[in-house]
Amino acid sequence: MNFEDLDRSYLWHPFTPMREWLAEPPLVIERAEGNELIDTEGRRYLDGVSSLWVNVHGHAHPAINAAISQQLTKVAHTTLLGLASTPSIALAEKLVALAPPGLTRVFFSDSGSTAVEVALKLSFQFQQLRGLSRRVKFLALHNAYHGDTIGSVSLGGIDTFHRVFQPLLFHTLHVNPTIADLQQAFANHGHELAALVLEPLVQGAAGMLLSPPGFLREARSLCDKHGVLLIADEVATGFGRTGTMFACQQEGVTPDLLALAKGLSGGYLPVAATMVTDEIFNQFLGLPEERVTFFHGHSFGGNALGCAAALASLDLFEREQTLANLPPKIAALRARLNQKISPLPHVFEIRQKGLMVGIELRRTPSHPYSAQEAIGARVCRIVRRHGAILRPLGSVVVLMPPLSITPAQIDRLVDATAAAIADATVEPLPAPAVTPSQPPQPRTTRPPVRGIVLVGTDTGVGKTTVGVGLLALARARGLSPVPFKPVETGAAPDPDDALRLRSAAGQDALPLAIVCPYSFSPPVAPALAAEQASTRLTLDAIMSAARRAAACGDFLLVESAGGVLSPYSEELTTADLAAALGLPLVLVARNALGAISHAALAIAELRRRNLPLLGVLFVDTTEASTPDRAHNPRFVHSLTGVRVLGTLPFLPVPSPEGLAAALRRSVDVDAILTALR
Repeated sequence: MNFEDLDRSYLWHPFTPMREWLAEPPLVIERAEGNELIDTEGRRYLDGVSSLWVNVHGHAHPAINAAISQQLTKVAHTTLLGLASTPSIALAEKLVALAPPGLTRVFFSDSGSTAVEVALKLSFQFQQLRGLSRRVKFLALHNAYHGDTIGSVSLGGIDTFHRVFQPLLFHTLHVNPTIADLQQAFANHGHELAALVLEPLVQGAAGMLLSPPGFLREARSLCDKHGVLLIADEVATGFGRTGTMFACQQEGVTPDLLALAKGLSGGYLPVAATMVTDEIFNQFLGLPEERVTFFHGHSFGGNALGCAAALASLDLFEREQTLANLPPKIAALRARLNQKISPLPHVFEIRQKGLMVGIELRRTPSHPYSAQEAIGARVCRIVRRHGAILRPLGSVVVLMPPLSITPAQIDRLVDATAAAIADATVEPLPAPAVTPSQPPQPRTTRPPVRGIVLVGTDTGVGKTTVGVGLLALARARGLSPVPFKPVETGAAPDPDDALRLRSAAGQDALPLAIVCPYSFSPPVAPALAAEQASTRLTLDAIMSAARRAAACGDFLLVESAGGVLSPYSEELTTADLAAALGLPLVLVARNALGAISHAALAIAELRRRNLPLLGVLFVDTTEASTPDRAHNPRFVHSLTGVRVLGTLPFLPVPSPEGLAAALRRSVDVDAILTALR
């Protein structure tokens, strides 16, 4: 059995509808490098959610690997029950130095849930030891998520996760995350509260909901006024995620208890910590017979390997200036989200704090997607085709990349997300009738999408120039054309050809990701450019993008990359894509020396595949005239029998209107545009 079969035979995955999981082959990750995960087939994916919000500096970082390896030569684990250990001591000292001032003691456990559970039990026992026996209730926020142990679930306010366990839970008061509602809750219940528990600045699992400015500061003030402890759950927000080491620092707040996990070890090993003030710690000091001991602990609390990884991770924050390097990344992410994702029609809201992002999708602003539609999960399945891994929270798509993500990877992640959202929110067109492995048969019915495909005899033959002119002509005839250039290389920094096409079509409001879903800087073949960018171009992904674009207008004008056999990948060529699209083709040829042979070879390949060729359109790509120009069309027609549509003359300043006029004069445009009716 292979790994996929073994997984489906033996594993039970967390937070996963297993019937649905078993129905499809799983994506099996075998290794990782930097900010990329690599599956068992060698395909690479950007780790867009930091392996569930834990990875900080990238995978297989040599400094953290070395720290763990060195610790292994000493001891892998030793208990903290009745013993001390050097790695846990060093880590506790480091955390106290980094945390908001006043947090002086560290209690180690092994996960975010247990870090919160420890905080709950400590705060409850603290109030009891002070003789405040009425303080037995906890206040949390609506839509709260604090973990999966019974205590942390009791704090939760997300019905999907917690409803079934309701009989097991203790009652918790919940409040809307507004200052006015919080003030009212304290006025009503402040006298009976042991603690207020919240995620500072961002409610992560609720869908990246942002707290209003000053909310955390007001929470601290109200807790002080009413004698209530403040528990800050920074399991998700800690270690740079919001732009500062801890989110509490952005409002100058020190909580009474601070829960940490996830990024604490850099994402390498399960290590968690609950930090408390001296006031809380001192309440537990006493003789054994006084029964003030905190009877709670975990076998692997303070694990030596985990502490070594955490120390190495915190050292990297200093050595690599991780926090100092965050502001430009945060700004770049915000700008790219606004450029690429905000304009998409089903994006209701983008919520960002630091490198934590939630993209909420709705059918319309007043009509959310239903749970049955699982729109977030659909986006996250599709985005894998574009070389990225994301996780949904209902109809919210979450981006939370490692802090080590590069500017180029930010662009790549947002582009992939935009393409996946656009595809997932458009009704799919019928599946293509052919695949690259089977030459297509002649079509007897009209293709499901109206349009034409411009293919070339080579690169630089004038396809974009022809496309600009045809789009302008179509607009002049009252049509609403949509250009689609699936791949553009040599895009530094932007895909200029795609921009020209979009402008000529009068579709400037259309997201560039719809017009050109893949753009790469190197001026090389698409397959090589994609390989260098650790991206894989697949027929399914490009066809999905084509269906997405087709929904935005009357017809598609598709401009392929390079020549007829230009590779998009080792298995996919321009001709394969043209076959899958099933649209009539116009072969564009440079009117210069070599045009006859190039055109004849291209025509032979198109005929071999039985593709519907409308004719050949020659382009004078330079001003200089050559003796063969006038004769190339005649020889191509006599050798192949294919219709020559005409020759587009060279224009010094090729505006869309000028090109449209030149096409009308020199080319049989009716033969092309008739195919669109």
